[in-house]
Amino acid sequence: MRGTRVRILRDIENWVNDPKAPKIFWLTGWAGTGKSTIAWTVCLRTNHGSDTVLGGSFFCSRSASWAAQRDVRCIIPTLAQLLARQSTTFSKALADELARDPDVVHKHVPVQIETLLSRPLQALKKSRVPLVFVIDALDECGGQSIANGTLDNTETHRIVSEMLEALIAFLSTETDLPVKFLVTSRPETHIRDTPVADAKFSQVLRLHTVDKNQITADIRLYITTKLYSTPRLNSRFTNYDVEALVRLCDGLFIVASTALQYILGAGIDRAAKRFQTLLNASRDGLSPCAAVPLDRMYALIVEDAAKVDETGMEDLPAMLQLLAVLLSARMILSVSAIADLLGLAKDDVRASSSRLHAVVHVPDDDDEPGLRTLHASFGEYLFHRASPHIRILESHVHRTPALACLRVMGTHLFFNISQSKSSYEPNDRAKRNGIPLSLEYACTQWVYHVASLPEPSDFDKIIEDIFGRKFMFWLEVMSILGQVPRASAMLFLAAATVRRHMYMYCRRLLIQKPGAVAGALTIFSRCQFLCCVISRGHPAQCGTHLHLRASSCE
Repeated sequence: MRGTRVRILRDIENWVNDPKAPKIFWLTGWAGTGKSTIAWTVCLRTNHGSDTVLGGSFFCSRSASWAAQRDVRCIIPTLAQLLARQSTTFSKALADELARDPDVVHKHVPVQIETLLSRPLQALKKSRVPLVFVIDALDECGGQSIANGTLDNTETHRIVSEMLEALIAFLSTETDLPVKFLVTSRPETHIRDTPVADAKFSQVLRLHTVDKNQITADIRLYITTKLYSTPRLNSRFTNYDVEALVRLCDGLFIVASTALQYILGAGIDRAAKRFQTLLNASRDGLSPCAAVPLDRMYALIVEDAAKVDETGMEDLPAMLQLLAVLLSARMILSVSAIADLLGLAKDDVRASSSRLHAVVHVPDDDDEPGLRTLHASFGEYLFHRASPHIRILESHVHRTPALACLRVMGTHLFFNISQSKSSYEPNDRAKRNGIPLSLEYACTQWVYHVASLPEPSDFDKIIEDIFGRKFMFWLEVMSILGQVPRASAMLFLAAATVRRHMYMYCRRLLIQKPGAVAGALTIFSRCQFLCCVISRGHPAQCGTHLHLRASSCE
């Protein structure tokens, strides 16, 4: 909003234009202090300014639809690609580097920095226009992030630290390069313990230590503008109401944003009532802890959304089940897909999600992927700080989606789902229309949810029932989706977690079914062979001249 964060944005602008300033600006602060909004504003201003160039930006996000947005290894290649699109000089230098090392994007991040940024940027050394890169929410990298397995938080934190150290080493030696990096994150230990927090290498601004009066004035302007946006709203709220809401926010912009979405989300006629409900819920005053006002807000929103209504989703457990799937989903899903996974009507899921509109984005189209929570702090609240009747046990959060995935596969997998006329028909002619998003999610993600359970062996019998009958149908879906290598990796992961029945039924299938491979191949080599054959590729590529016909699959 125009007129807010003026001093902070001016400080960043001065840093960009000061050739003697450190090459990195670390903007840090707790959840809800406005880091991403500031980063976005800097991108807009830099991109549209005549005296600066936005080299590229990467906004990390745990809730994004692309797993790459939480994979730290994708940051440097993305920034290099974005700069190459707008600078011919850099593009040619980058192409030369890629010709020498075409596999660099798969190497360690320090090597990426050297090959994709450091050396090709030498071509821009004579430029006098500041080149700015923005990396936002670096702390949100982590968790399950790659297609063929997982990258746990410990490994991610190590790579993030390596990246920051390599960036600082590169920028410290190339002092003449007109290149700067704006990095935002929470003050997490693995980031704080790197040289990025050292004033010798970075300019540091901690948002949670900014003058409280400055923050309060910005929040007051935002709330006033929103509450007085129309004449009908203007007549319902007083300056006293504005000040009461400002005090509730306690310096957190996300509280102001969430509060106003909750107050105004049900329409003008209900706004005043919701406003009073919100204030009454906080009548005991605010704790010095910054999370308290946000936690109270989240509790109010969840409890209010779970009240009995005409949709049929009448209780808190049903609401928490929906939230568990949203928070643990490994890709962004649609209303239809969530409904199918949970065995609910689409209207019920849409109605319940809409009641959570202050914290959940609901796409207009039921089939459009986009149903997701808006801020990582909401999941953290439900997992760690919520009261017992609202809290979702993180150790059990994968149970609901694991059951949902297996149920969908058991229901929706059938012979020749791609409607191929022949088993010799090339894979690219197969039809994906018969594979709904819920089945795609179930087939590609089931094993990761099961493997994340405290006792994955509890699912042995369910997996036995499905794969004993439909193992080949699952492989066909994975083939149509272009996920044959992943199918093989999933089988290895299943063998390491759900050992007994998965091993037994894969073995029985591969030995007894017509067209299966005989000989001394291990069980999982045979699984991999079947993955190759079902892809309808050339037999020679599978190392054998056997064909597996559709009738054999059946």
